[in-house]
Amino acid sequence: MKKLWMLCAALTLFAGCNKDKGDSDPGAPAITRIRTEAGTITYAKRGTSVEIDGKNLIKVNSVTFNGCEADLSVAVIAQQRILLAIPEEAPTIADGPVTDEVVVSTDGGEARSNLILLPPEPVLVSLSNTMPEVGETIVIEGEYLFYVQEVLFPGRRNFSVTDFVVSDDGSQIEVTVPEGYDPSKGDIQVVTLSGEASITPDVPEVPEEPLPDEPLTITELKYLPEVSYAPWEVKENLQEGDLVYVDRTTMSFSEIPDFYKGSLWISTAVDSRGYINEAEPLVSFRVNRTCDVYIAYNKGTVGWVKWLQDGTWTRMEIDAEQSLHEEIKVVSTQFPDGDPDTYYLYKKRFEAGVIELQANSNQKNTRSPYFVILK
Repeated sequence: MKKLWMLCAALTLFAGCNKDKGDSDPGAPAITRIRTEAGTITYAKRGTSVEIDGKNLIKVNSVTFNGCEADLSVAVIAQQRILLAIPEEAPTIADGPVTDEVVVSTDGGEARSNLILLPPEPVLVSLSNTMPEVGETIVIEGEYLFYVQEVLFPGRRNFSVTDFVVSDDGSQIEVTVPEGYDPSKGDIQVVTLSGEASITPDVPEVPEEPLPDEPLTITELKYLPEVSYAPWEVKENLQEGDLVYVDRTTMSFSEIPDFYKGSLWISTAVDSRGYINEAEPLVSFRVNRTCDVYIAYNKGTVGWVKWLQDGTWTRMEIDAEQSLHEEIKVVSTQFPDGDPDTYYLYKKRFEAGVIELQANSNQKNTRSPYFVILK
């Protein structure tokens, strides 16, 4: 597209040169607009190819951007337009005070027009308070913070703030945190004419409230859709050696971290892996109090479901001090010398009431399904 644009300009040059050949009075030059292929512009980055439109431009001697001369040896010049590139070394506001002016000098005089030359894209370095609160005035520090258009704060949507104070040297912005700000929803962004930059605030940790001492019970265990798999069973006192599934007598727990031993749990059915409807829950049950639900998900499952990666479930990490492990292992008595199946653990806290769980996979032919541990 750029080559085509330059070719058109070159053809115009040819026509313009023939028309103006022999003119004795070049006339005073004038600039009517500066544009790119996208249209008229008021600002541009260094290195950008621009077209200066006007009149009496054919006998040009120089074109300067903030005092820096452009290379006319590769420019296309015609009576009513000049096509050239903004010099890479042209100064911008980041280099000090500038006029943001384009000057075309011809045998007939000078013509001037305003054009903001943009500095490099902004960079954000730090926040004066990494955990700011609504209504608090903070300072965002960085580089090239010029021509700032807005500061965006995350929340249920991005909240745009246009009332701020930017330092003359472009190193910081002073801004007040707006109502609705929620650091857990994303980054703080600064939008300038040159581009955008973001910085991640710290999200305050909210300690989990201790679970109630009331004994945990599970009732109303049932399937929501019409399925023919063996019914799942609620079991107590999870231990190594227990059978994992209600429809298999050959698979038992070979390794359970101490943290999970003795827990209330739900033994599922291997044949439940055939249910792949992600739009409708596979099973539901009711708990009598707030509890933590752990999904033990087979590491070798093909077609992992999205609901465990939706941001509401937390994958457990290894913590030797608390005996919390990311894995539980199941061995098959059919293949005692084979490698045991390994299960990742995902945690989510639920209030008292009905809990619904989705399909194990989005593909029918997969490994043995998840089972459920509650604490």
